[in-house]
Amino acid sequence: MWLFHQSSSAARTALIYITVGALVVIWTCVWFVYLRNNPPESTAVYYLIGGLLVSGLALLGIGFGIGRIGRAARHADMPPEVATPVSPAAPAIPVTPDRTVTEPDARALVSSPQAATPLRDRRIP
Repeated sequence: MWLFHQSSSAARTALIYITVGALVVIWTCVWFVYLRNNPPESTAVYYLIGGLLVSGLALLGIGFGIGRIGRAARHADMPPEVATPVSPAAPAIPVTPDRTVTEPDARALVSSPQAATPLRDRRIP
């Protein structure tokens, strides 16, 4: 069973790095406390503890870094959105309630003698 069904591989990788890094740091600290209560014969073991502690902290840092990068690039993992065409809305006609609509003056509509002739009587030049 997968931990993540639809997430990116960066999220899984970050979770693994953070988990392993945290466990390494915790068990290194437990070992250090044990060695403080039961001192070893040589001090070489403390170099090993220091290396493990720094390695665990590095894994934590890498995990947090991958998580941040994965979160920033999450939009790249998603399928592209299908753009729905937007139909233009009909333009709104302003209505003035204080004026009444009257019939236009026929003389104002006729601008040329050719425009006054009916369509069936027009000749195409």
